Amino acid sequence: MPAYQNGISKIKMVALMPPNENNITWHSFISLNKRPNMEIINGMIKRFKATEAVNRVQVYQFFENGELIHELKRPS
Repeated sequence: MPAYQNGISKIKMVALMPPNENNITWHSFISLNKRPNMEIINGMIKRFKATEAVNRVQVYQFFENGELIHELKRPS
């Protein structure tokens, strides 16, 4: 079984990038599905901060079952 998968993972994160760049989509680890949403979201942000794309993200959006549940805008 994969560690994460669209449709099975509880949370989907979309990192909205500047114009002319593709947005980045991540799914939460399946093993964390029983944890509270904010715990999963905080872990996803922490892992994403280790990527080189973190300095270009404009907005983070988090979805559960296709519904927006949390949004973070990067400070200007």
